[in-house]
Amino acid sequence: MGFSENLQNLRKIKNMSQEQLAEKLEISRQAVSKWESGNGYPETDKLIAICEIFYCSIDNLVKGKITEDTTGEKKKYESMQNKFSKGISLGVGIILLGVTILIYFAGLSGKTEISELLQQQYAIIGVTVLLICVLVSLPIFITLGISQDNFKKKNPKLSNFYSEEEIDYFNKKFIVGIVSGVSLILIGTILLVFLYGMRIVDENATIPVVVLMSFATIAVPILSYCGIQKDKYDIQNYNENNSEEGKTRNIKADKICGAIMLTATAVSLVLGFVLNLWKICWITFPIGGILCGIVSTILERE
Repeated sequence: MGFSENLQNLRKIKNMSQEQLAEKLEISRQAVSKWESGNGYPETDKLIAICEIFYCSIDNLVKGKITEDTTGEKKKYESMQNKFSKGISLGVGIILLGVTILIYFAGLSGKTEISELLQQQYAIIGVTVLLICVLVSLPIFITLGISQDNFKKKNPKLSNFYSEEEIDYFNKKFIVGIVSGVSLILIGTILLVFLYGMRIVDENATIPVVVLMSFATIAVPILSYCGIQKDKYDIQNYNENNSEEGKTRNIKADKICGAIMLTATAVSLVLGFVLNLWKICWITFPIGGILCGIVSTILERE
């Protein structure tokens, strides 16, 4: 298989017409037609431009078998990313469920009308459930993280095999998912404000927080899944992150975010066990998540 066939196949994979490719290369459609029919050959600068458009190497474009390699590459990539997005979302949901249960039992342990022993037992049950949820989630995160890293090492650069129609179709589902997740969190927040504001529950009660966290336990995994799936379609970002510069940036971000989340966990435990502020200790985790997002954004712009 030579250059002419590879160029045709790359266009079909990306669902790009000869006119669209010619426009990107700033040449005539007839020139592209000559290349694909084998009656002409592009200059070096155009070859490089073609490789940048389709995210492939010159050797693969000129001598490789684009159709076979790209088709298998796409299947493996989608399988890996779909498992990763589902697994990470599930793990996040399990941990949030543990946090919700912890807050519920913390509320029970704060009741003055029960014995001190029962208060301690409720607190221990809540912490135990959270630790079990973390214990269940960690193997999921570690296994998926290792699998993704191995895939990236074997496939440091991918062809841009998603067509504009595929991306547009996903973007419609993405909007629905994001709106659904945000709406669930807003509903939970409204209920929390209503319950406290209308004095339906005591100001020290944790039930409104449990209600909010219940909605968040459903919403956050949805948002996580949508975000990871969004990244799946961004092949350019995948290739940039796998470059040496991108790897260095990601390592730095991981270290900083790890330190932030460890600090958030420590602060949460101090608020709960030392100051008995179980009602608000959970807030350290979303704050830590926001800080991690800010750090990642800043590093991406460097």
